[in-house]
Amino acid sequence: MFARTKTSVIIIAAMAWILPFAFTSTASPRVAMATSSGGGPIVLDGMDPACHAVYNEGTENYIAKVLKSVYDQSSMPSNSGNIAVLGVGSSVGGCGSNWATQMPIFLDEFTTAPTVQYFNTAAELDTFFSTTITSTPPRAIWIPDDWGRSGTISNKFTTNAEKIADFVNSGGGLFANYGTYGWLTALLPGATFNNGGCNGGPNATADGTSDFGLTNSDVTACWHGYFTGDLGTLKTLAEWRYPDPSTSPLVAVSIGGGEVSLPSSFTLSISPETPNAGEDLIITATAQTLAGVPQEGVVVTVTVSAGPDAGQTFTATTNASGVAVITVRTNTEGTAVYTATATVNGVAKTVSATVSWNPPTTTTEAPTTTTTEPAPTTTEPAPTTTEPAPTTTEPVPPVTTIPETTTPEAPSTTVAVAEVATTTTVHDHSTHSHGPLPSTGSRAQDMLLTALSTLFFGLIFLGARARLEHERRERSE
Repeated sequence: MFARTKTSVIIIAAMAWILPFAFTSTASPRVAMATSSGGGPIVLDGMDPACHAVYNEGTENYIAKVLKSVYDQSSMPSNSGNIAVLGVGSSVGGCGSNWATQMPIFLDEFTTAPTVQYFNTAAELDTFFSTTITSTPPRAIWIPDDWGRSGTISNKFTTNAEKIADFVNSGGGLFANYGTYGWLTALLPGATFNNGGCNGGPNATADGTSDFGLTNSDVTACWHGYFTGDLGTLKTLAEWRYPDPSTSPLVAVSIGGGEVSLPSSFTLSISPETPNAGEDLIITATAQTLAGVPQEGVVVTVTVSAGPDAGQTFTATTNASGVAVITVRTNTEGTAVYTATATVNGVAKTVSATVSWNPPTTTTEAPTTTTTEPAPTTTEPAPTTTEPAPTTTEPVPPVTTIPETTTPEAPSTTVAVAEVATTTTVHDHSTHSHGPLPSTGSRAQDMLLTALSTLFFGLIFLGARARLEHERRERSE
């Protein structure tokens, strides 16, 4: 009984030590990155803050805050760092304002004021929209209010509505004040800019505050227009009740957002925006008319214009849905700029997207290369070291063992078996160590389990043999 009990304890202890290692998974899970998409910051209002600033009505503070916020939030790739002022000259602006003296006030929020470029005449605007906006784009565009602006100049904005959209969709900042918003209606046919207002307010909305830090004191001024209809993704930034300031519905005096995409016949989307190096980045280009009709067969070229793997070029053709998909990958972290070009509806289009590649993910795993081959080999002697037990008892005549069995103690052969089991157990780690066990499924583990099985059945065999020997002795007596 003593031998069987001790053998069972040894086997159970050995299995309890091994099982946690045998069934532990060492793989670390990978977490998918969440993604988002968007364009640049936009503020479009029905106010004429440049004009009212001439009369010291405090609107210069509103201009300064919005200009700084739009500029800071702009992510236009490879921009010149300048602010492009469109539709006014460098000297005289709306309401007879002198821009030479007003502009430093409008840039008061900047620690170091950026360079301001003016594009006022038709020829200057043609140059801006044909070359500057894509070759050396500004960081932000400002179209100020100007009550004396001609229809010819206003039409330049409408004609180049998609180029304004492409600039914003690439991350550029846009600030525009009261004027003819024909360019916006060209992009959003359901949107309407209405004349009317100046009956109080307006007040900043929660979106105006969260996206641009606007307060009621910033936006309160006489206003002359508001937006209605389908405004796409543009949010209301300032609002007031009109025409009755007490009972009429609220109207949108200012619209926009911190990340806005405007409709265009050629758009680019990235997923994910912040991938890990070594993962796939999906670039999707869409070609269509402004009415939403897909353009099939458009050849899209995507160039890595800056950052990791700069200079690489990829090409794809739009399908029946007007979509071309390009998959790219880099093993280097850093900020990359992907510039897509295509000719859509006979017009050359360029749009860019900026991607921040994170460092590659690392998976921490338990070591699986540690050599543990000696573990099973040390258990091989177990059956051989127990062989002497039966051989030492074979030649002993029954008569010579009688004096030794006069006491009620267990026979000496049984005690010998128990001692052998104790000394040949290879998992007594108080005196030695085999190192970490191999990972699940390894050859070393299979050999170890085989050895334990051999030990298990060997001990059972020895116990049974000892019992038979004991019974034979009793019969001899």
